[in-house]
Amino acid sequence: MLKAFVGVVSKHGLAVFQPERDDTLSLVRRCVRPGIRRCGFWAVVNDVDARSIQALFHDGKRKEAMIALERQAHEIGPILPSDLTRSSTH
Repeated sequence: MLKAFVGVVSKHGLAVFQPERDDTLSLVRRCVRPGIRRCGFWAVVNDVDARSIQALFHDGKRKEAMIALERQAHEIGPILPSDLTRSSTH
């Protein structure tokens, strides 16, 4: 089954990789700010691949986890800081 994930990458590899929920979007928002060299992303990954990416991440293999994500994601794209800011105007 395909699921949506959000996360953060840096020059060190995968820094955050979580299922997409309001609280995980808040985590990405805190991690991706101007002046910090990190990129937020959204990805669609199947369950088996997501578990293997999470296992690499939890084993401290952050670059390998990022490479696996890039290869195994069905869709992937950036989340920019402006995407995370809710406008107060309608």
